[in-house]
Amino acid sequence: MAEVEVNHFVTGERKPTLTDHALAKAYYPLLIELAKAEKELTFKQFVEMAKKRYPNVEEVQNAIPVTTGRRFEFIRIYTNNEGLPDLSAWVVGQAGKNSEAYLADFDPKKEREETTKVDWDKFEGDWGKYLDELKIKTVKTKKRKQPEAEDIMSEYATTMRTKIEASIPNPKKLPYVKVVQPFRDPILEGLMEGKNVEDVFDDVIFDMTKSRSAEAL
Repeated sequence: MAEVEVNHFVTGERKPTLTDHALAKAYYPLLIELAKAEKELTFKQFVEMAKKRYPNVEEVQNAIPVTTGRRFEFIRIYTNNEGLPDLSAWVVGQAGKNSEAYLADFDPKKEREETTKVDWDKFEGDWGKYLDELKIKTVKTKKRKQPEAEDIMSEYATTMRTKIEASIPNPKKLPYVKVVQPFRDPILEGLMEGKNVEDVFDDVIFDMTKSRSAEAL
């Protein structure tokens, strides 16, 4: 498993939120379904499937494709600790391929094949215990409504621009308004989740450049 993503959570740099817990709980059984059916989905298709399956779970309804790779890390940590293959190998980018970040650490074909050999029902109890432990570790945040999140995003627009221009390559010299466009939804998601502004910006830069769902757009 990639150090950059695991360390992002395990070493204490980022604490899980209640949203991380809710999405891990929702996504894990869906990934098992994909493994049993031997079916690949794009990040977009996976998020859409989850929203149909969990219409009353706010965290699922607010989820977006580009941050899904980061959410999968909490499932990956569990499967890694149990010596199990990576279920998220069944979720790919829009081009139908796994991202370069994923390929640097996994052989997706092998991971997919290995997931089909596991009797996942045997691990249901262990997964439940893991979820309980994960919830205890979560940072309690106060969720924000979208209008409040949009106000905060506007207030910190200059700070956000500085971070984005310093972190995101722009070889085509595109206008900033075009460069920043893909960042809007992930930033709103993080702010509505209740995270502080700096953590939201750092997470979004990570999602758009280093995460295994960086190619989800």
